[in-house]
Amino acid sequence: ALRQARHPVSAEVTPAALVIGGGIAGMTAALTLANAGQPVKLVERGAALGGMLRDAFTLYPDRRNAADVVAQKVEAVTHHPRGEGRLKSQVTDVSGTVGRYTVRVNGAGQRFDVGAIIVATGAHALQPWGLFRYDGHRVVTQLEFERELRDIEANAQSVGLQASDVVMILCAGQHNGAVPYCSGVCCLGALKQAMEIKAAYPQANATILFRDLNLLGENTYEEKLLEARRAGVEFIRYIPSSPPEVTGEVVEVYDELAGRSCRLPYDRVVLATPLVPQPDASVVAHMLGIAQDENGFFPEVRHRLRPQNYAERGVYVCGAAHYPADWTEAEFQATSAAFKALRHLWAGQVTSHAPVAVVDETLCTGCGNCVQACPFGAISMHQREGELDLSQIDPLLCAGCGNCVVVCPVKAISQPLDSDAQVLAQIEAALATAAQNGRPRILVFGCEWSGHAAAELAGANKLSYPAEARLIRVGCSARFDPTHVLWAFFSGADGVFLGACPPGDCHYVNGNRHAQERFNTLRNLLAESGFDPRRLRLEWITPDDPQDFADKIMDFTNLMRALGPSPVSGG
Repeated sequence: ALRQARHPVSAEVTPAALVIGGGIAGMTAALTLANAGQPVKLVERGAALGGMLRDAFTLYPDRRNAADVVAQKVEAVTHHPRGEGRLKSQVTDVSGTVGRYTVRVNGAGQRFDVGAIIVATGAHALQPWGLFRYDGHRVVTQLEFERELRDIEANAQSVGLQASDVVMILCAGQHNGAVPYCSGVCCLGALKQAMEIKAAYPQANATILFRDLNLLGENTYEEKLLEARRAGVEFIRYIPSSPPEVTGEVVEVYDELAGRSCRLPYDRVVLATPLVPQPDASVVAHMLGIAQDENGFFPEVRHRLRPQNYAERGVYVCGAAHYPADWTEAEFQATSAAFKALRHLWAGQVTSHAPVAVVDETLCTGCGNCVQACPFGAISMHQREGELDLSQIDPLLCAGCGNCVVVCPVKAISQPLDSDAQVLAQIEAALATAAQNGRPRILVFGCEWSGHAAAELAGANKLSYPAEARLIRVGCSARFDPTHVLWAFFSGADGVFLGACPPGDCHYVNGNRHAQERFNTLRNLLAESGFDPRRLRLEWITPDDPQDFADKIMDFTNLMRALGPSPVSGG
């Protein structure tokens, strides 16, 4: 009688797309969509399309002219009948839900609906103020030096690099506390620029100071390294504990491989600074409900759920907004994102069969705990009459993890297939049938993706584990509710075992992390109350290792046998 029907939720998909960002990734994505027959709007905050590539001289590895590549893309985008570009514009709000997003550009000035959004906002090169005497003149970034190389091509006599000493410092401003990652594109950029210096002025001295050379990719990159050596480019390796020091006249560095100190005169020092997220990356993430990684980029979050339980949102990320990428990688990612968007748009409809959580408006106090707890961005707060806001759950975004049900302090949120009444009824039924002839009564909450899956596989493989254990399935470990555990103890359980996915493997992003936090809090409270905390256990279970599950249940059961009956009487 407590079981509630689960009804699918569907929505039509608006057959149009938005691309945010007009760099190489944004233009490539927009062209792919438009060529496939989809109307697409491209919004670029700058005065021209092209992004960082507009400042490039040549492109690696074939040294194609960057201006020509940009011009061809801009021409194709600007004159495509299915495309519409908006320069000096910015997306200021995205509302609506899966299938139909309402986009506002430049405040309330422009408004339109789309079914898919591609984020190609790119990244920018770190300005190394305070590092290596950077001044933008004698000490410059790679991007600034790229413009200088472009001027050499246009008018060699005006630049005066014929007898120059150029020193390039790799890993400038990265691999540290502020920027711990490798940007991935700097080494190839330095190699390209050094070769261009030697090609234009064979007598010039070009020296690359490096910690590590990241030349991952095509085999031609290693060949380019050998070619650079043959052309006279010098390579000096320094160690992080003894970085190069730039003085007014020379660069002082200890050559780790040669075992000697070097003093390198310079006319130009080129700093290979990392690509970092755009300053407003967090604003874009909040507006679109997408995640940011620890460095501020937009990672690709994979939800390993049943296809019918997850509605494709239609929001995709590509290029350097995703992570630092060169122009070839950005083009590849943009094409891939565009094809994903096309598949979403061509479907015409999105449907979810997930056990969507629902809010009781008469109980909701508008605290907002559920908004912070939802890993899918499915919950928002809305104003209503009176002083209290109302929590609202988007049924197409909710995947049914149940985390919001647990964090709601007034129990205003419920879930059809795992309601509190259903779980409590299962607890009572399980303990009522458990043996009581001196044998412990053990209740096992198993996440359906880990603990419960391993238990079923143990049964299929005819593996035995103690009959004292009674198993209750929950959709995610996020549904582990301390009140359910306490009810189990008050109902006569001698021990409660929680089986969850290992850290990093939660199908609902971070449900197991929430479960562990609640477990630790409850265990501490039990200990402070004089109740043996060993009677509550959380174990990480993999679904394909039934023997591990059986062994852990056996170990817990043996402990309960040794501890004896719980001091809490059933009632």
